[in-house]
Amino acid sequence: MTKTANRLLANIRELAPSIISRAAEIEAGRQMPPDLVGALRSIGVFRMFVPQSYGGLELDLPAGLEIIRALGRIDGSVGWIAMIGSGHGIWAPLLPRNTYEQVYQNGPDVIIAGSGLPVGTAEATAGDWRVNGRWAFASGCQHADWMFGFCVMTEGGKPLPGPASEGGLPLVRGFFLKARDWQIEDTCYVAGLKGTGSHHITLRDKVVSAENVTRK
Repeated sequence: MTKTANRLLANIRELAPSIISRAAEIEAGRQMPPDLVGALRSIGVFRMFVPQSYGGLELDLPAGLEIIRALGRIDGSVGWIAMIGSGHGIWAPLLPRNTYEQVYQNGPDVIIAGSGLPVGTAEATAGDWRVNGRWAFASGCQHADWMFGFCVMTEGGKPLPGPASEGGLPLVRGFFLKARDWQIEDTCYVAGLKGTGSHHITLRDKVVSAENVTRK
């Protein structure tokens, strides 16, 4: 473990009593309290895997998993949100460079939510894409800065073919937009981990620039 990871673990141990005392509040509210999200953000939980060149901690995977495990032992929902909010950043490097830089233009403590399931459609329109979709289990969406959903790319209502190396399957790409551009549906009433706020997120006839589409 690096000094950076050990420092983060020490900060988590200091937060532990506060998190434990609010377990009932987290479960009843079906989301993380904003001030607790802010505390995790301030100690660097959501910058774990962000490159150092963008102000992140750039932890390796074993160290990052240890951080997530430490939080999960304190409260399952808190650990889950830490995993989602930091881990979903792995999709951001698939964006065009200019858009990637927009994601981190205000600093590395960015929370990303969304879904990798290709349940949306994106229809080609005048150089952009008209997106429709409804994605389930978007954990942490209430506190996200950016959100994404993957779509089957279409033109004239027909799926575009993907690369031959992928067996001719329809072309699938991810769409990244600021959280304010999405609609959150209050659908998460699970028996456990209610605090993850894993609601549906939707886009309806949203015209999205090609700059907000992943390259893979």
